[in-house]
Amino acid sequence: MQTSNRTDVVQKVAFLHIVVWFLLLMLTNITSTSAQEISARSVAMAMEKNLVSTIKKGEVSVVSIARLRVVSRKQQKNIANPFGLDLRKQDIRGRSTNPESPDFIPNDFGTGVIIAPLGTPLILTNYHVVKGGPIAGEKIGVSKYSLYVRLANHRGFYASILAADPRSDLAVLKIDFKQLDIKPRDIKPLTITQSNKFRKGTFVIALGNPYAIGQDGSASASWGMISNIARRPAPAGSPNDAETRKKETIHHYGTLLQVDTRLNLGTSGGALLNLKGELIGITTSLAALEGYEKSAGYAIPLNAATRRAIDSLAKGHEVEYGFLGITPWDFLPSEMRNLSLRYKQASAAVVGDVFPKSPAEKGGLRRGDVVLSVNDQVVLGRSKLMLKIGELGPEAKVKLKVWREQKRRELTLSIELGKWPVQNEEDVIATVARYPAWRGITVDYSTGRQKYLKYPFRFKQAVAVKSIEKKRASTTLLQEGDLITHVNKMPVRTPAQFLKAVQHATGVVRLQVDREQRFVIITP
Repeated sequence: MQTSNRTDVVQKVAFLHIVVWFLLLMLTNITSTSAQEISARSVAMAMEKNLVSTIKKGEVSVVSIARLRVVSRKQQKNIANPFGLDLRKQDIRGRSTNPESPDFIPNDFGTGVIIAPLGTPLILTNYHVVKGGPIAGEKIGVSKYSLYVRLANHRGFYASILAADPRSDLAVLKIDFKQLDIKPRDIKPLTITQSNKFRKGTFVIALGNPYAIGQDGSASASWGMISNIARRPAPAGSPNDAETRKKETIHHYGTLLQVDTRLNLGTSGGALLNLKGELIGITTSLAALEGYEKSAGYAIPLNAATRRAIDSLAKGHEVEYGFLGITPWDFLPSEMRNLSLRYKQASAAVVGDVFPKSPAEKGGLRRGDVVLSVNDQVVLGRSKLMLKIGELGPEAKVKLKVWREQKRRELTLSIELGKWPVQNEEDVIATVARYPAWRGITVDYSTGRQKYLKYPFRFKQAVAVKSIEKKRASTTLLQEGDLITHVNKMPVRTPAQFLKAVQHATGVVRLQVDREQRFVIITP
């Protein structure tokens, strides 16, 4: 009996231990769950606080842009107008065309961001947002459109284009401080990132003017993350077609950031910020313009190459791109596997034609060479090679690692690049000459314009005459596109060399021109 009682006591004690242990476990779980909820809420609130703070700081540097068609009295007579409206003040439906009016609804609209890469605030946007707008220093009424910009403080002004580059789809507008009645220090620019690394999963904030609802100056905000990098828009067409080459941008080689933030019409030219408030990209509503999936958004990353382009535009200069002088093609995985030396990379680019006397030929590149890397960055195809070369400017030196199958050798070549020939010169806007005129003559690289290149294509060690001041009698023997090979018997092959050769000239200067091997005398 005693043994039975003792057993019962032991069992009761054990049961109580189990109950106590269970209650403690339940209490611990409840406390842990509560702590987790509090912790999660704290994280969410901290995230929200950071977003609100970043948006508040960034939105003051984002502007809305309206593009307005300029209607002259002569044009007004040719437009069907049964009610006799003044189409310079209202549209055919009677809506105000005055951008300061609360009833104003623009047909063409976009976004811009305030930057100051050289100290003075400017507005950076996509070129397609402002195409056709007035150029700084141009006579009033010459342009097809006017551009009206509204700041976050509701002040507005008519802007002009300082410089524009169709190949990067970027443009910079001047801010008319006198028209705004403010000083440059009153405008806060965004800080441009100095990083070149963009990673999937990075949280981003987009600020823009979707559907022109930000025309009052208040930017709309959304947030998400970088979904992918090195994306490209839909192909402009066949690479061998002249019209395609005019439409093709550097972004067709794969530069764009893809973000899961919805970017509707009007967000082109807007700000893409990281959580530190730095400008890391310029948004573009490619999805809305070109029929992409609507939930997809794209942005031009502000990497070193884009920052170089922005610095040129901020100076009013034309943006220049690098050029090898070859016809590259994709080298497919099946072809890589057939090489006598095995490489880890799946694909590469292969050299087709090499143009005579081009930077490529001078640097030792040959037809059939397999290009593996540019400046130690792996090349997986034609587009990657074109991108890496294009991102660098003329006279930049690049290191190419190539495999030459004929000799079964891997080579490292150092090549000084030329200048990419501009395809659509009429769209390039540069209000300040990168290379100043000398005695009415402005020069460029011999490959600076597609129209300078004649078939059969050969590189010339020369500079091309870009423009001529016809009022000067001594320049009448020159023609636009003429190639100048020597200045007073001194060979010149770059604009900088030409200007150095003539800078101290005081008297008559003799230019040797490639056309018919003639000499042209230029007087003071």
